[in-house]
Amino acid sequence: MLLRHTLLYLPAQFVGPLFQLIAMIVWTHVVNDHTLGIITLVTATHEFLQIAFLAWWSQYALRFSGRYKDGEAPRFYRTENAVLLTSVVLQSVVVVVVLRLVISPDAHFSMLIAAIGYVVTRSLNLYIGERARAQHQIWVYTIQQVTGPAVGFAVGLVMIKLFGQSAEWPLAGYAIAQLAAALVVLPKIAHGRRLWPIDREIVVHALHYGVPLIIGGGLGWIGLNASRFIINEMSGVAAAGLFAVGYGLGQRAAAVAAMLVTAAAFPLAVKSMEQSGSKAAMRQLADNTALLVAILAPSLTGIFMLRFEIVHLLIAVPFQQATLSVLPLATLAGAIRNLRAHFGDQVFLLHNRTRWMMAISAIDATMTVILSVVCLRYWGLAGAAGATVLAATAAAATSFSIGFSLFGLTLPFAHLARIAVATVAMAALLREFPEAPNSVMLAAHITAGAAVYLTVLALLYAPSLLKMLRARPQHSGA
Repeated sequence: MLLRHTLLYLPAQFVGPLFQLIAMIVWTHVVNDHTLGIITLVTATHEFLQIAFLAWWSQYALRFSGRYKDGEAPRFYRTENAVLLTSVVLQSVVVVVVLRLVISPDAHFSMLIAAIGYVVTRSLNLYIGERARAQHQIWVYTIQQVTGPAVGFAVGLVMIKLFGQSAEWPLAGYAIAQLAAALVVLPKIAHGRRLWPIDREIVVHALHYGVPLIIGGGLGWIGLNASRFIINEMSGVAAAGLFAVGYGLGQRAAAVAAMLVTAAAFPLAVKSMEQSGSKAAMRQLADNTALLVAILAPSLTGIFMLRFEIVHLLIAVPFQQATLSVLPLATLAGAIRNLRAHFGDQVFLLHNRTRWMMAISAIDATMTVILSVVCLRYWGLAGAAGATVLAATAAAATSFSIGFSLFGLTLPFAHLARIAVATVAMAALLREFPEAPNSVMLAAHITAGAAVYLTVLALLYAPSLLKMLRARPQHSGA
């Protein structure tokens, strides 16, 4: 079931994040470091606002909305509408304040409108996507995940071509596409039209479940993004733009890899928890993790082995030196954080022990802030990236330790051993290749590495695959 659901979610999980990766590369060729710095800081600010003002409700809806059926549904929908309206109003106010006080004090009116449009529409897309996951409406989720990053990127490029390199045009492009995505699916998803009366019981339950997630998510955002703002404060927005390329590529690459399998994984763990209890849910998490590591390990290794040709061929020259120093470390930090988010921390979500996530995120946030200031001062942008690796490792180790000792979480060692062998084989091949002189050769190197990895993995899993093939006709005949 996990593999089937993963394949159904694959277009959404791959295309959207892929275009975010492509956008980060293309922006280096069409805008300067100052503009890129503003774009990345605005998008990072939205991530914080999403956590602070809506993530608590999104997580509650993903976990519990299935319980509100038939006569119970209207009270959920009324409360949902009120929460969404309040959230987008608050996010709009705060993003204007942050933009004028921190990111770009000279931002003009059109920039403010573009930032508000981006924040509001992105929030709606993300929430609709979570509701769709809860109801297994895969096509709705796909539209929300793909339209903004893909179509918004294209619209933003056109607007840059027509109106110039100012940061509001890419943000406006994303806002237009995200609004279209929300409007297209709205008639097809279950929702209400009223805002009142709000159901206090639902709100109290959602806050009890979600407030630790707000605090933990906010601390997690600090761990993920504090280095950007520290660099902006200590070295300027242009330096933040230089850092953003390697850091953004690394984080996005890890996210693209992780999201190939994570959309389908957590709902299956929730189903196991509801139907069969904690032990079954922990087994499902272990299976989920094997598939996650099978994607993350070769992705991380491939980026490290091919980093010079990736940067020299894809990134504009002014950004290359900084990207080379930041990219491998950022990818490692992203992989560690995704493994923690989709393995260790999900234990706490399943057991309604979300306060543990708050404490673990505090470790990540505190270490990121302190180490980023120190490491940036002594080792520059690479030092800031290294600080995120150390902080992510400490938080992940804490999360896993608690899961193993208190909740019976286990590692799928047999799967991990096979994945490690296949990854080493891939790395050995890539090590023999000279640096690719063009994008065609880069694609050939990536293809060859992937082929070796998949071949070795298939050989190691041959007995299991043969059993599946033999069992399938018998099952069909029955």
